[in-house]
Amino acid sequence: MLGRLVLLSAVAVGWVTAQAYKPEHKIEHTADMDFLLKQKRVYQIMYHSNMPELKAELHKEGQEYDVEANKDNYTNKEVVTEFLRRYEHGFLPSEADFSIYHPRCLAETIAVFRLLYYAKDFDTFYKTALFCRNRISPSVFSYAYYLAVIHRPDTKFMKLPPLYEITPTYFYNRELLEKAHHYKKHGQFVPKHSAGYDAYVIPYNYSRVSSEYDYEQRLAYFTEDVGLNVFYYFLRNMYPFFMSSEEFGWPKYFRGEEYLYGQDHLFNRFYLERLSNDLGKIEDYDHSRPFYPGYWPSLDHPNGQQFPSRPADAYFPRDKYKKIREFEEYESRINQALDSGIVYTKEGKTEKILNYGGINILGNMIEGNADSCNPMYYGNIEALGRNIIGFGSDPDTSNNPVSSALEHLVTSVRDPGVWRLWKRILDFYRRYKKNLQPYKPEKIRFPELKIESVTTDRLETFFEPFDVTISHGLPIVSEHEAKDHVVQTRQYRLNHKPFKLYINIESEKEVNTSIRLYFGPKYNVHGQEESLQQRRPYFYSLDMILYRLSPGMNKIERDCNDLFFTVEDSDPSEVYYKKVLDAIAGSGELKYQQVVYGFPQRLILPRGRPEGMPYQLYVHVSPLESDPLYYWSPTIGESLLDSRHFGFPLDRPFHEHEFHGPNFYAKDVLIYHSMENDVGY
Repeated sequence: MLGRLVLLSAVAVGWVTAQAYKPEHKIEHTADMDFLLKQKRVYQIMYHSNMPELKAELHKEGQEYDVEANKDNYTNKEVVTEFLRRYEHGFLPSEADFSIYHPRCLAETIAVFRLLYYAKDFDTFYKTALFCRNRISPSVFSYAYYLAVIHRPDTKFMKLPPLYEITPTYFYNRELLEKAHHYKKHGQFVPKHSAGYDAYVIPYNYSRVSSEYDYEQRLAYFTEDVGLNVFYYFLRNMYPFFMSSEEFGWPKYFRGEEYLYGQDHLFNRFYLERLSNDLGKIEDYDHSRPFYPGYWPSLDHPNGQQFPSRPADAYFPRDKYKKIREFEEYESRINQALDSGIVYTKEGKTEKILNYGGINILGNMIEGNADSCNPMYYGNIEALGRNIIGFGSDPDTSNNPVSSALEHLVTSVRDPGVWRLWKRILDFYRRYKKNLQPYKPEKIRFPELKIESVTTDRLETFFEPFDVTISHGLPIVSEHEAKDHVVQTRQYRLNHKPFKLYINIESEKEVNTSIRLYFGPKYNVHGQEESLQQRRPYFYSLDMILYRLSPGMNKIERDCNDLFFTVEDSDPSEVYYKKVLDAIAGSGELKYQQVVYGFPQRLILPRGRPEGMPYQLYVHVSPLESDPLYYWSPTIGESLLDSRHFGFPLDRPFHEHEFHGPNFYAKDVLIYHSMENDVGY
């Protein structure tokens, strides 16, 4: 997503020529009454959804609705038949463990999602959701419901309650949640007049372990950031692995590439955070050797079961041996495809992948998604790897499976094991790129313009307090208690001071261009300066702009708040819902943007140092080879796409003597860090 969805939308306004501008998908729109009424209903369905009887009128409406009697109100009647068949047989009980990587959980989630998705109109969708809310496991329902809201056209741009409010057990340890049950004893009563409510606030720190040698804990403020965890959940649910592009009308030509590039950019962002904490590149692992990083999540499933832990330097359990053999077989087949440049399709034919569309085939194959050319032969090594490294029990061999943190998208990035798994997966991506020919000089050079300068304001990071409402996910006895007892937790999270980017480009003529900005390392963990060729795989995309240059000097100013894929933190539910109600009553307006589930804007810069942490900003300008491609995303809105591959021109190895020109610019930058409120890592 970070690749294809970073592009500036110019659908409505044409090419950008102004010196300072806001991307179209970040322009605020005023919600009309139709949007407001739908948004209210979308939001209120998740009101204490684990206790559907609490909201009497919603519970009553859900009880009165009959799916079978309204079968004609669904555009795909087969999904109704499938849902009713499963419903009669019996869905998972509420207390059962849930993971989208467990076969039964997945099958039931798909059945509920498709029922919601194929509702003929919004009213049918709403009533169907209430029906399922009353009768289906809260975990299955909430996952399917979030998917449906993301992908239905009539809920476009609508917000959902933040996941850390709905299921706080996935984000906060059992010690905090136990304190939350006794909030009057452990919390501080804080009047929040500007927000319109009062709250009990409980301080909360990031996870710590006793071993002084567990260096991964230095990164807990990043990996446990609730905004980052929610972002990853939506990143992977843009195109869930179990949904096919053909059924839902998604463009097929970059799904696989987007999967690899999105993972690659998040991985690179993580690497820069490691550098600022004196940690180097992530090591590889061998299934026959002890797995280095341990993980003690201290989290509970909603049913009260504890997430499994993994000791440091532990051998893989014997019940994982079969999975390990499967993983290594699939890994071998993928490597053969990379070396030969040929894959085998499910029809028994061969297809070449060392061409323009090959990276998309490879990505679908590695993810093992519904568009994979041969899922039986190439499998789903990511799902297997999650099961192996997570040390959770296998649902195929246990009557009471307990899924690991790696088998939940909202908890994945907390486990240092997932970054080792992604490194292994991304080795395929980088190996594929290495097998391609370097770009020819005429493809990357553009002598008719010159980047004269690139500058920034002072870049400075700091930690700030952030209050999260967790009472929505706690058991309560009445609606009155829900309204009058807001419980929040206060945690310090990484942010940066506002800044702007300034790019001056001299052009000989008027020309449509793509301006790409990358951010990456300057030195390795030992303080040694590396060549751009060595550092190239670790840059991540900071911005991309479609821009019409005018003859002469072009002064481009870019505000950090307008970077293409970022979003501000969501308002607490009680604040946002009140804005919706006020707008419906005519006492205010509700503003919304097309970008809904992007990367946290405050995390675009890695943590600096008091004396300044060196990084490098890399800028490349290229002319458009063809007309931009129109793209619609359920989370980012409308965009125009450059036809070049993600990461161009840093996505392939290059010859140092050819990789330069007036349209290239490398800018060394320092990121400073304020020690006030530092979390102490």
